Amino acid sequence: MKQKIILTAILAAMSIQSHAEDFTDTAKVISSRPIYQTVSGQECYNVPVQVQAPQERSMGGSILGGIAGALLGSQVGEGTGRMAAGAAGAIAGAITGDRLQNDGSGSSSGVVMQQQCKEVTKQVVSGYDVHYMYAGHEGTTTMPQQPGNTVTVGVTAH
Repeated sequence: MKQKIILTAILAAMSIQSHAEDFTDTAKVISSRPIYQTVSGQECYNVPVQVQAPQERSMGGSILGGIAGALLGSQVGEGTGRMAAGAAGAIAGAITGDRLQNDGSGSSSGVVMQQQCKEVTKQVVSGYDVHYMYAGHEGTTTMPQQPGNTVTVGVTAH
């Protein structure tokens, strides 16, 4: 008789286990704390930059100024002094003619957009540690987003 009771108890336990069901329920969130991760990368943006573009220079003013300076210089002095004065006049005339014709600047300016990048390190939220209460028991889980006031938990009944 004693063996029959033990056998009945074992069979009853086995039948309860074979009928166990899994289901989901809602648990109350006690707290949630963000999990931070350090991320490094580049941050790029466009900025206006002032640039100088070289202009094409004309030689006509230098040539005419040099000729005029040489003619005027050669009118001064005698002999080798006259040659030296002509050479100095040619140089001075060429410089003056170039500056008059080319405005002396030699370049033009403008603004272009240029990309600039810098290395940055940021703290980003990668998930949340969530503490919850279900049926008098406290549990924890990690979630990718804020859970709100409740979380869905998986329950296995035995």
